[in-house]
Amino acid sequence: MSRSALEQPLRDEWRTLCAALAVPEAPAQALGERLLRAWRRWPRRYHDTTHLAACIRAARELRNELGSPEAVAWALWFHDAVYWPWHHDNEERSADWARSAAQSLGLSADFGDRVHALVMVTAHGRVPAPSDRDAEWLVDIDLGVLGQPRDAYERYAADVRREYFWVPGGLWRRGRAAVLQQFLDQPSVYRTTWFRDRFEAAARDNLRHELSQLEG
Repeated sequence: MSRSALEQPLRDEWRTLCAALAVPEAPAQALGERLLRAWRRWPRRYHDTTHLAACIRAARELRNELGSPEAVAWALWFHDAVYWPWHHDNEERSADWARSAAQSLGLSADFGDRVHALVMVTAHGRVPAPSDRDAEWLVDIDLGVLGQPRDAYERYAADVRREYFWVPGGLWRRGRAAVLQQFLDQPSVYRTTWFRDRFEAAARDNLRHELSQLEG
């Protein structure tokens, strides 16, 4: 199947989102294609259109739980739109793009500020904890892979390592272990009851297993 066909469901989701926000079709379509190009850019292996599709699908399934489903969906489209593993400002640049794109398409300044704040909560551990319900949902959606079956988790971990191909092995193991331990040190990996009930135990088991391998 061609990449275009694989990405068609994402195009349909983007079109639906922009229609709900009353964004003109032509500029919306142009922005959507620009986003897809960004999400497939080298050196992505995990943070690619597959991850984006999983996030958008989860947001659609949880729509009735969200206070501002369109803002959450917009933020998810942009949350890793800028992704260079050797940079430390990816979330900031993605958040800026989310806000500037919204404003360029005629959406309100309040909406732009809202999506900027939502994207920023995905800088896990580097910004204050989410302070509202939609932000908690967005973080849990982004981290959904942590609670998946072991084989899916191991593919995720391997793909993230490939994205950081330029980091020497010892430095990678220490840095990755610190990230995993940070998650394990939290009272819970997930912030919403829905995610905790379904994925917390598996996420902790996956994190501990990977940590033991890194430290072994």
